[in-house]
Amino acid sequence: MCEIGGMLRIAREESGRSIHDLARELGIKSDYLRAFEECRFEDLPEAVLAKGHLRRYAEALGLDPEPLLAQYPIRPTFTPADVIVPERKRVRPWFWLLLLALLLAVLGGAWWLWRRPAPEPAETAIELQAPEPPPPPPSEAELSVETEPAGATIWLDGFRLGEAPVSGRFTAGERTLRVEAEGYVTYEAPVTLEPGGARHLKVSLKPLPAAETPAPAGPPKLVLRFSERAWVRVTTPGGDKLYEGIPKVGSELEFPLPVVVRTGNAAGVRAILNGEDLGPLGGEGLVVERRFDAPAP
Repeated sequence: MCEIGGMLRIAREESGRSIHDLARELGIKSDYLRAFEECRFEDLPEAVLAKGHLRRYAEALGLDPEPLLAQYPIRPTFTPADVIVPERKRVRPWFWLLLLALLLAVLGGAWWLWRRPAPEPAETAIELQAPEPPPPPPSEAELSVETEPAGATIWLDGFRLGEAPVSGRFTAGERTLRVEAEGYVTYEAPVTLEPGGARHLKVSLKPLPAAETPAPAGPPKLVLRFSERAWVRVTTPGGDKLYEGIPKVGSELEFPLPVVVRTGNAAGVRAILNGEDLGPLGGEGLVVERRFDAPAP
């Protein structure tokens, strides 16, 4: 097994999570994660998307992604052991006789051509050449996206392209575009990229209704607000499970105190305790577990 797959598999097994759990947590196909661990790079998408998936997978497991990205193969390679050298055959004596006869035949034909009279000039024939086959159709297309408000996060098929505006070349076909910004309703829709074509999209996000940000009132409580896709499990201090899953981006969950929160993408989960915004639970892709107790009376 190659070093990339071995490091990913060991880190995942130590975290106690399965490929299915991480695929659901990251929004990446489980076949892609399994291909990374088994070093089947030919089964992965284009390099820009595959490296993005590899970065997110490594960060979710608490690994430094840069050494893994540096080892990601650019193209298939082979070793000298893959080349089969044919065994040398012993030349038989009759081979030299056959070669000598062939040489004499060539020399005799050349002498006969030199001695024959020159042919009379003939009309020049026009040689017709078959037209060259057309080049294969391109398999990529250009895509550029800008947003209102500017700076929203752009995702393509679960791969983060960056902050708007973004542009680049991507594999043609049916793709899924998602645009996210804090305080706005998430935009998600299919987009068709024609081979060799170019598309420019401008996405205007709608602000979240004010009712979705209620003022703190009543008994002590914890509100979890999701700005990115993140797996989360909420339990009581005694271990009774209150919630487990991947909430929709832009949604909120509310729980009475005390509770214990564990998430696989701490940067995408904001904690609001009794109306006070405590910010994200941690860095992007980090697994964090945190307890929230009711304030002392």
